[in-house]
Amino acid sequence: MPLPDDLSMRLADERDLPVIGALRESVGWSTHEWALRAVLRPSDRVRCFVVTARDGRVVGVGSGVAYGALGFVGNMIVSEDKRRRGVGSAVLAAILDFLESRGCTRIELFATSEGRPLYARHGFAHTDPSGMATVPRDASLDADPDSTVDISTDATEVARYDAPRFGGDRGELLAAMAADPDRPLLLARRDARIAGYLWLRADGHRVGPFVADSPQVAAALLREAFNHDRAADGLTLNLPTSNVPGRRWLEELGVGIEPWDGRMARGPAISRRDDTIYANAVGALG
Repeated sequence: MPLPDDLSMRLADERDLPVIGALRESVGWSTHEWALRAVLRPSDRVRCFVVTARDGRVVGVGSGVAYGALGFVGNMIVSEDKRRRGVGSAVLAAILDFLESRGCTRIELFATSEGRPLYARHGFAHTDPSGMATVPRDASLDADPDSTVDISTDATEVARYDAPRFGGDRGELLAAMAADPDRPLLLARRDARIAGYLWLRADGHRVGPFVADSPQVAAALLREAFNHDRAADGLTLNLPTSNVPGRRWLEELGVGIEPWDGRMARGPAISRRDDTIYANAVGALG
């Protein structure tokens, strides 16, 4: 569906960050400035599109990130006065064209209840839900005694570990995280091999991405995360409910899991290790 004559679409860049952040806040979402910068940076793996009115006002936005065969759609927002005019459909079509041109065969997103009909019309269907959980500081985190945890500055080795578990190459994103001087990228090793990693997010007491080969390694990483975030009474993560060992571990800790069925996907399943995913980054980044 083409845009109406009074609207036009263009690529966004970092100069658009404030207005995109304001659009996110207008629908009750956090700005997530660090995540917006990731989709606005110059790269052949990311695109962010904005729709503007004749007066130059940004009235719609959406982004796509390609991780090889796996792609993610995010930041899909249309200002209230421009809804039901085909803006969301036009932006989504542009994102899908970009992701497919980069070789993405599996495309995923996190949908609000209002957005689900749009995504369904473009071939998306519900997939395994996620669960929000907050692990309290006083949780009994029985860590793997053979694991050591340190701060990583080598995103390359983390990306090699991450790719077969996540299902795509997040090297650029992980490099930005490893270079953040304020929020550490924690790396767990067992017998000198990587056994997991965790990033303390830059938007509150949250973690993600968070990948671990076992709940015991996850516990070691969380314990160290609490050591770095002294102000946190708890750390929040969004666990795919298909991670059965992780779900059982949280239940054994007495941590409640709030399921959320907004995950949607289009295209065939890809090879990945859901049993190692303890938290995603944010919906727009996977």
